[in-house]
Amino acid sequence: MSKLKRTLALLATLAVTSTAFVACGGKKEDSPAPTPAENNNSVADDANAGDAGDAGDAGDAGDAGDAGDAGDAGDAGDAGNDAPAAGGEISLPDTDDVLTIVCWTDTDLNNMFDIYTPVQASEVKYQQCGGNGTEASTQYANYLNSGDDVDLFVAEAGWILNYINDDSMSAPLEQLGISTADYADAYQYTVEIGTDNNGVLKAASWQAAAGGWAYNADLAEQYLGVTSEDDMQAKVSSWDNFKATAEELKTASDGAVTMTVSLGGLWQAFSTAQNAAWVDGTTINTGIASDFVAMAKEYVDGGYIDPSVKQWGTEWENYGKDGKTLGYFFSTWCLGEGAQLDTNCGTAGNWRLIQGPQEYFWGGSWLCVSPNCNTATEAANFIRTFTCNADTMEEYALYSGDFANNKVAMNKIISDGSNSNPSLGGQDQFAVLAGVAEGIKMSDSISKYDQNLKDTLLNTLFENISDDADTILQKFTDQALADNTDLNA
Repeated sequence: MSKLKRTLALLATLAVTSTAFVACGGKKEDSPAPTPAENNNSVADDANAGDAGDAGDAGDAGDAGDAGDAGDAGDAGDAGNDAPAAGGEISLPDTDDVLTIVCWTDTDLNNMFDIYTPVQASEVKYQQCGGNGTEASTQYANYLNSGDDVDLFVAEAGWILNYINDDSMSAPLEQLGISTADYADAYQYTVEIGTDNNGVLKAASWQAAAGGWAYNADLAEQYLGVTSEDDMQAKVSSWDNFKATAEELKTASDGAVTMTVSLGGLWQAFSTAQNAAWVDGTTINTGIASDFVAMAKEYVDGGYIDPSVKQWGTEWENYGKDGKTLGYFFSTWCLGEGAQLDTNCGTAGNWRLIQGPQEYFWGGSWLCVSPNCNTATEAANFIRTFTCNADTMEEYALYSGDFANNKVAMNKIISDGSNSNPSLGGQDQFAVLAGVAEGIKMSDSISKYDQNLKDTLLNTLFENISDDADTILQKFTDQALADNTDLNA
């Protein structure tokens, strides 16, 4: 179905409801315009769009656009919202008629609001807190303690443990009648991240932020003689193969084209697949940092990457447009309409997505419940609609271009052939990312210190890349201990 037809269908659905939506900023041009009952702090797209990813920012889940045509917008949504889904007993109160969701960006929430048809609340309100994921990681605490209305809030992988392990900041999902059993079709790593240190489910994600390697098919053919995704995958199927191909590309292009764009992207693909925590008790695990510093030095010294290019910066954006790099490490939220693939790489359709050297994830966002939630039934319905219900999650994936955290929904899209990404020459990115998402291992491999340590490592690399690997690692360790006085090395 064309986007225009889908929009008209959704408008028809919305016309028969009396619900007023509240959201602000970042709406698609041709998205239906809900009736605004209130506007909160208009949100510009985070310039760090995925800073969520690079510095522990899972985050913003990017500007995922419409990567394919869904069925009638509203059909799946209605299926998920005719009545609150069955579940356990709700123990939080229903004393308010406004469902307030706090986040640092309304990009994903606007896509949800376009689909969602509330049953209980007369309003669904977006409340901004922080200008990006990094700011939100510290500003949320003040907001949640302020007494201002909050029912649900969005957290990201790099710092979610700070909130779900604090009962004054988050409530168990079971208080909304939701249990781990409701996530049998979710990708397991997302459930693990949303579970606190006591084994209590505290957060649920609507997306599996699986990542792949997007490459310029024209450059691959010109310099490597590669004409298919299978052939390109074979050339980068391991880190050894990836480095060997980088050397081949450097020789063939006379150093004019780098293998990939930034140390930040390289780091994300490498680090999240190590399945080892940054901190063991109170001891910093420097093994991951040590391995990556050695790898980064090899890539910089070999001329396979330009160490001056910072993730999310203007130069990073232009490398793809100007044909100066073969590829980017991109997560699902980088691949939709208006997101990084679309804006950085152009829309000529000459890019392709493959798995790359290993399975990894980049970021991701989770819905958490405030202990002060007072619109409980509607909060439960909203969470179920976008994290449990296969019909509405399928609709959300097709509408937004984001990879939904539901195997039934994603397998149906893939088998139906209902998603086609113009920037990837019509390729279905979901077919690539489904295998990646299945293979992500995450058990016990994140800590509440992750965002800080990740930022520290990358900043140390950028500022000291000409030093030897041992010196870089020591500078990282010294700074990490100075920033986190409760840790040791």
